[in-house]
Amino acid sequence: MGVLVESEPLGEGRFRDVFEDHGQRIEIDAEVLERDPPGRLVVRLHASAFEATSTQRLEQAGEGSRLTTRVETTYTKRLVRLAGPLVARRAQRQLEQDLATLKELVEAR
Repeated sequence: MGVLVESEPLGEGRFRDVFEDHGQRIEIDAEVLERDPPGRLVVRLHASAFEATSTQRLEQAGEGSRLTTRVETTYTKRLVRLAGPLVARRAQRQLEQDLATLKELVEAR
């Protein structure tokens, strides 16, 4: 996660992550709701401006693997709701960059 600057475990299946992006510092509390390695991970995310559920699924695809990530977000502040499409596009680009980096690292092994 390219903009992650801190990660702190808070107990069983819970942690706090801090991200910095374009001068913005965002703290996100996360709780693992479902963990079924290696195929599925569901995490609830809570920040001051939004709540989200992230679902990641790893599946075999031919001779390789496919990782699918779905993030469902509810913005809790009016200004953020208005900027939601812009925020979502920026988050999508960052996720795609992070996944491309992960792919490079995995394939380099």
